This record gives sequence, structure tokens and C-alpha cells, in this order.
Amino acid sequence: MSGVTITLGMNLKPEAVDGFCNALPEMIKDTAKRPGFQAIRIVRHKDDPNRVLFVETWESEQAYNDYITWRTERGDMDGFAQILQEPPKMDVWPAVVAAG
Repeated sequence: MSGVTITLGMNLKPEAVDGFCNALPEMIKDTAKRPGFQAIRIVRHKDDPNRVLFVETWESEQAYNDYITWRTERGDMDGFAQILQEPPKMDVWPAVVAAG
């Protein structure tokens, strides 16, 4: 699978993390329908359960940016901002150097 990997780390408010994580399976159904989407994994940190990491693969960085624009226009990003303890950390990984 080619494409670009996007990681998005979120540090959530303790009172919001369980509800957010429980809603993710339904939310990613919409994500999977977006143009350029390839794959997503969402994991929770072992020692700090308020930390959640999205690992997404998209056809291109632009496809991901278009997806974020769509989420923003729907108001989803405003909702996410309300449950964050700090700004999320996004990284773009354009090259796969090894895979198994």
C-alpha cells in the first residue's frame, strides 16, 4: 500500500476519554468513506490512558487535508477541541522505509 502516513496524537481530558474512545468505531465509518482514505488504527497509551494516537494512511497529504476540512466544516473539530488538554500533535510520514 502506497500513500502517506499521518499520525495524530491527542491528550484528552480525563472525563472525556472513555466517551471519545467509545464513539470512535462509529466515527471512523465516516472517515473510511472519504476520498483518498486507505487505513486507520487508533491506539491508547499503556501508562497514560488519556493519550490517544491515530495512525492513518491516505492516498496523499492533500486527501488528508481535504478530510480535515470536511470534518471542520461539519463542526467536528470544534467538538474535539473541547475535550483536549492541549493542542494535538500531527506528523506526516511520506516514505515507507521497511514493512513486514
